[in-house]
Amino acid sequence: MTKRITVLISGSGSNLQALIDAQEKGQLGDGQICSVVSSSKNAYGLTRATNHNIPTRIHSLYKYTKGIPKEDKEKRRLTRIQYEIDLAEVVKQDNPDLIVCAGWLLILGKDFLQRINNIPILNLHPALPGQFDGTTHAIEMAWQKCQDDNKPLIAGCMVHYVIEAVDKGEPIVIKELEIIPGKESLDEYEARVHATEHNAIVEATVKALIAL
Repeated sequence: MTKRITVLISGSGSNLQALIDAQEKGQLGDGQICSVVSSSKNAYGLTRATNHNIPTRIHSLYKYTKGIPKEDKEKRRLTRIQYEIDLAEVVKQDNPDLIVCAGWLLILGKDFLQRINNIPILNLHPALPGQFDGTTHAIEMAWQKCQDDNKPLIAGCMVHYVIEAVDKGEPIVIKELEIIPGKESLDEYEARVHATEHNAIVEATVKALIAL
């Protein structure tokens, strides 16, 4: 029986492409990407999905917060709750067995998680467990820490199950990378992380599918 996968993206979709390539090579077993949901209408990942005949949906936070001043924190908080409630409904329309966050830049809070019917969710995070949680700048922060401390640093990336505590869910795949001070630029390290992420997200998705 086919196991349905919904992939959440926000940007270029290179990790989505890794999953698509794996699927086309038969590496996802009985897993199949049934839909891609993007938080941005401009995400190139939407084009990647369309090129492979995968249905797409856009669920942008911008249309919820448009016109609300940043100072109005309470209204923005309530708006974010509604966004998450609606996102859960968007995702459930495709009846996924597994949700994979592949470069999804928004935190999935309790208002989403409580409505998703216990569907397992994976998230790719470009840091190791306990390092640089809850930030979108983990790659830069790891590289900079190595340079500042002037000693080698073990960093890398992980794919973990999503729980309410951000980046604290059980890791399913961990990939370690050593950074050596002065050996490579930030751009070079970032490229190394992204190449590793492409392997990690496929590995983790396969493991999660087997566990279903």
